[in-house]
Amino acid sequence: MRASVRLIEIFVRVVETESFVGAARSMLIDPAAVSRAIKSLEEDLGILLFARSTRRLQLTTQGRRFHRDSVRMLRTFEEIINRSKVDATLGGQLRVGMGPALGRRMLIRTIPSFQEQYPEISLVLFAVNEMLDVGDDAIDVLIRPRSTRQRGTTHRSQQGIVVRKLFESPILVCASPYYLKRAGTPRTPADLRQHTCNALLTMERDVHDEWSFVKENVRERIKFESKLTAYGEELREAALAGCGIVRLLECHIEDELRSGALVRLLPDWKCLGDLPIQAIYRKHRPTLLRVNAFVKHLATTLSTANATSRR
Repeated sequence: MRASVRLIEIFVRVVETESFVGAARSMLIDPAAVSRAIKSLEEDLGILLFARSTRRLQLTTQGRRFHRDSVRMLRTFEEIINRSKVDATLGGQLRVGMGPALGRRMLIRTIPSFQEQYPEISLVLFAVNEMLDVGDDAIDVLIRPRSTRQRGTTHRSQQGIVVRKLFESPILVCASPYYLKRAGTPRTPADLRQHTCNALLTMERDVHDEWSFVKENVRERIKFESKLTAYGEELREAALAGCGIVRLLECHIEDELRSGALVRLLPDWKCLGDLPIQAIYRKHRPTLLRVNAFVKHLATTLSTANATSRR
């Protein structure tokens, strides 16, 4: 009988239990089968695994080396089997909800590398602007900025869900060159009161029409009457069209800032309200393996991209 994974498993168990009988009991097999397995291994390998001159079960020098290699081999074998089992269950459809003010382009740019890694998973992407019950028939996982109210307090999470932080993006105020040429450039937060400021509308229908800033030990808060209130994608387009000043996550407008289509305002003031981008999903779902694979990929890819963009 040639050496096999089963024979090697028996050998490793003998070493762990320090007896043939102990190995047989732990593996629920006949002690005679253990003896035959060790004998077959020794004949096939052409070495003695155990010293026969002592009452106590003791490995030979060659036996110790073979045991070390066997443990490593069995661990690798188990990892391959487990990975194959996971891969076999990763096929199918995954429904991904993309929340407002997320920077959906940023999310979509992570998809090619995900598809390359998991070709059996098909993605269905939804632009979600209204609150849905995560895990119902609509979506398996929701990607969105953290849910906050106007004054920064968070909304209560649904029962039985996982909320995982992917990365954090600063929040900025900006406007188009066209608007700034027409209305002038604000130099302090107080100047914003003389400008057209537009408010963000969240999935919970909160209106963010109050912005806070800090510079060294000075804090300023401005409250404004919004002439235009919209979700994140629409708010960005309104800013590009010259409708006024907006406050959005940097990851939502990084292309426009880089190209000059939008200009960051008050760069020496920190705009308060940085929000982490989160993945929200239920713990117990048939799609959980697919969700975990997608969320892990997003966390790695987005964190890397965010770090690179800040260099």
